Amino acid sequence: MEYYHSGCRINRPLPGHGHHTRQEKVMIRENDLWKAAKHVVAESRLAILTTANAGGQPHATWMSTIVTDSLREVLTVTAPDTLKVRNMRQNPHSQWMFWSPSIETVIYLSGPTDIVEGEEAEEYWHRIPNKSQAYFRRHSNSDDHREFAVLRTNVMEAVYCRPPGYQKSVIFEAESPSRVVA
Repeated sequence: MEYYHSGCRINRPLPGHGHHTRQEKVMIRENDLWKAAKHVVAESRLAILTTANAGGQPHATWMSTIVTDSLREVLTVTAPDTLKVRNMRQNPHSQWMFWSPSIETVIYLSGPTDIVEGEEAEEYWHRIPNKSQAYFRRHSNSDDHREFAVLRTNVMEAVYCRPPGYQKSVIFEAESPSRVVA
């Protein structure tokens, strides 16, 4: 049976399409799709970050990112008073969208996002290149990491989406024992 989401076929049930629970697991498929996804993300200069407030109102924005080679963590820097930060204070779940230059391949990385501020942000601040040219500089020209917020997404799911038919394949998934997919 195929399931549909955002115009793409997906290879597992979505909420509202059957009921099952899963124990804690991490599923990584080190195959050609995984390698292709890593390549698309590595080659992307920008990504779209989507957040939602407590009421579910979505907000999407362009962001420069750093993503670990394992695709398990996404980092970015922003001003602390932005809508995305306000949304994450209410609802920490976010999704990143990366795409190939031809826009035929899309990679979604999803998970809870931490807002790292103050002294804790210093470690991440130093890992992010090209800060002098970043859009968040409109907030401040300072090199003081305490004036910014670092957003750190703990990727719980990675999805590869590509024609034909924009089939979605879950290439990574980590679930907690309490998560129920209905």
